[in-house]
Amino acid sequence: MPRTYDLLHAWTVFTDLEKRGCSAEDLLLEMDRILRPTGFIIVRDKAPIIVFIKKYLNALHWEAVTVVDGESSRESEENEMILIIRKKLWLPEGGSQDST
Repeated sequence: MPRTYDLLHAWTVFTDLEKRGCSAEDLLLEMDRILRPTGFIIVRDKAPIIVFIKKYLNALHWEAVTVVDGESSRESEENEMILIIRKKLWLPEGGSQDST
């Protein structure tokens, strides 16, 4: 059985992606794959990254629970923000929860 998680915490992970040659979209898809329905993601990163992630919330069936301004990073002049996301439990249209 693949490993799944109730909580993912990404502290400047998206900022560090630029150095590793991985796309942010691929990371979002992988996070969605391993996150259990109704699970949470805490993202702490630069404000432009948070805005970027928020564009994908509806497509991934995620909802923003809250956004909080963080403190300035020592390495960067940009303020960090904290985004808390919850993965929705959803069924395709016309789907039924009945197993009969």
